This record gives sequence, structure tokens and C-alpha cells, in this order.
Amino acid sequence: MPGAVVPTVRIQAEDFDVAAEIAKMTQGRADIGAVVTFSGLCRDEAGRLAALELEHYPGMAEAEIGRIAAEAVHRWPLQGLTAIHRHGRVAPGENI
Repeated sequence: MPGAVVPTVRIQAEDFDVAAEIAKMTQGRADIGAVVTFSGLCRDEAGRLAALELEHYPGMAEAEIGRIAAEAVHRWPLQGLTAIHRHGRVAPGENI
């Protein structure tokens, strides 16, 4: 990705495939030396959790995560940045 890195920020109800997201970012790229991920998962506490209901305020969540992502791109020499956060019903074991 020549030029300035523009972070991708998605707030979505649907689950996502971390490996597919990595492949999307790295496909055809020879300038990436490492991929770093953080994957938050919905954790079941001793079999008592059916699901989490994550609320969000449209526009506000995107803006705040976008601000953090833009700061990271400014602060470190990144070749790409994708931030995905779920909202709605998230079952144990699913990505947040």
C-alpha cells in the first residue's frame, strides 16, 4: 500500500474470520514483515452465559475506534490496520 495508510474500521453484528481478514490485508504484498492480531472472544463463565448483548451508538463507536487507529498509524510505521468490533448478540466462543 504505497502512501499513507488508511485504517479500516468496521463495527458489525456478523462474526468474522480472522484468517480471512489477514489474507485480505496481506494478499499480493511483499512489504509486510509481520502480522500482529488481538482477538477478543466471548468467554463463558462456568457454563452460565448464553450470550452477550453488545450495544453501540452508531457513529460514536466508529469515530472512537477510528481515532485510536489513526493514532496508531501516526505513531508507528504500519503497512496496514484493520479494526473490527462486533455489536448485537455474541455467543460464547465467537469473536468480539
